[in-house]
Amino acid sequence: MNAREEKSLVKWFGEYVRQFAGKNGKLPTMLKIKLDHSRRVAGYTAAIGQDLGFSEGDVRAARILGLFHDIGRFSQFTEHQTFRDNLSFNHGHRGANIMEKCPALAACSAGDRRRIIAGIYHHNSANLPDRLDPDAMQFVKLARDADKLDIFFILHSSWKNGDLLKSPDIVLRIKLEGPVNPRTLDEIRNKQPVSLANVKSLADIFLLQLSWTYDLNFRPSYRRLIARKVIDNIAAALPATAEIKEQIAAAKKYAQEQLVKTKK
Repeated sequence: MNAREEKSLVKWFGEYVRQFAGKNGKLPTMLKIKLDHSRRVAGYTAAIGQDLGFSEGDVRAARILGLFHDIGRFSQFTEHQTFRDNLSFNHGHRGANIMEKCPALAACSAGDRRRIIAGIYHHNSANLPDRLDPDAMQFVKLARDADKLDIFFILHSSWKNGDLLKSPDIVLRIKLEGPVNPRTLDEIRNKQPVSLANVKSLADIFLLQLSWTYDLNFRPSYRRLIARKVIDNIAAALPATAEIKEQIAAAKKYAQEQLVKTKK
């Protein structure tokens, strides 16, 4: 992707998002949160891409993928007043559909279109697709890692400053009170990403995030996870039971191991 194409896509994104502003010209609170999230994810995808040795053009494509990864959220919240896919539609699929019709993306190379659309379509998938060319798969993994890294930040900061009480859609209107669901502990014990269906409380949300430790793809992602003390922040929000302490320790150990095992 060249600089002109990136600039055109950034401009198109701004124009697209503005249509969801109110009469006062401002986005609703939850959509402003999503816009800020998208911009930060764009920074993550570009930075991780640079760490992985991407060319300048590929870094631009990675940054655009990060910016656009949640584009389906804007129409989702406007139409259904929720970010829950099971109560509306799959926002990754909606986003990919939007981008398939985007004239600014149509002007880019077939390879960049494939990378960006695949990254948007699969960034929120429960599992990675079985069949996808390696180049597009790398961008899918990049979008998934960058998205998780910023969601770690959003949840921790919202919990610390009380925004969860003012904006419950941040945690998909999951109950803030309640015990840990034993099923979430069963999944994380097996180093599996926690299923959203098993998330019944805020404690479960934090355990879901802890389980993402086992679902990152690149060494630079693990470096950021460790440097930002993400697991410690999650631990601070969870009950200090022996079982949870054990899972915190296991996640820390796994993250450290990935700095050696992952290729880049």
